[in-house]
Amino acid sequence: MSRREGGRAIFHPRDRLVGLSDGVFAVAITLLSIDVVAKGTAGGGEDLAAHLLSEWPAFAAYLFGFLTILVCWINHQVVYEHVTRMDTGLVWINGLQLALVALVPFPTALLAEHLLDADAGVAFAIYGVTFLLIAFSFWATARYIGWRGLADEHSDPGVDRGLTRCYAISVAWTVLCLALCAVSVIAAIAGWALMFIVFAFPLQFAHWMRDRIGAGEVTPGR
Repeated sequence: MSRREGGRAIFHPRDRLVGLSDGVFAVAITLLSIDVVAKGTAGGGEDLAAHLLSEWPAFAAYLFGFLTILVCWINHQVVYEHVTRMDTGLVWINGLQLALVALVPFPTALLAEHLLDADAGVAFAIYGVTFLLIAFSFWATARYIGWRGLADEHSDPGVDRGLTRCYAISVAWTVLCLALCAVSVIAAIAGWALMFIVFAFPLQFAHWMRDRIGAGEVTPGR
């Protein structure tokens, strides 16, 4: 989003924030691949095919981490698509959210290391807590944008409220998955996988939520 002034392109402050955010997302994804590259190197005299098969937890964890960051990026784009004003509070919320996204490679590495041993539940719990904080950050961002009136006045308020409620659901959903870790790691994985599928299409989910709560419902904020 930019405008021309005196023959020069003047960029909206949101563009700088989104640009910085895209860079952090890209770095986080790059960091994920470092562990995979290290695991993919066989030792001297070791059969490569057998080595790669034995390291499948690392590749599975990479895929899980990549999808997590990708879904976060998709939602970040949706949340900031209609932002037309910026303030210091939003910059700080976004910065804290980026700090959490940059942390994703750490619990991902723990998953790769402990996916098949007795500490798998603990590794998933740490991963879940990280994602819980990320989910909460998206809810806080959407809520703050609505509270401060930073979105385009022409955006659909029903969709905005629906998106905020979607993120509230994601927080509760993540708490449920964390509880499932104590009972069954497989059930927790299934719960997170379903959540990723749903939140890979945030606008569609927000429209569905808008239709459920009613576009004319009056609520504070978004």
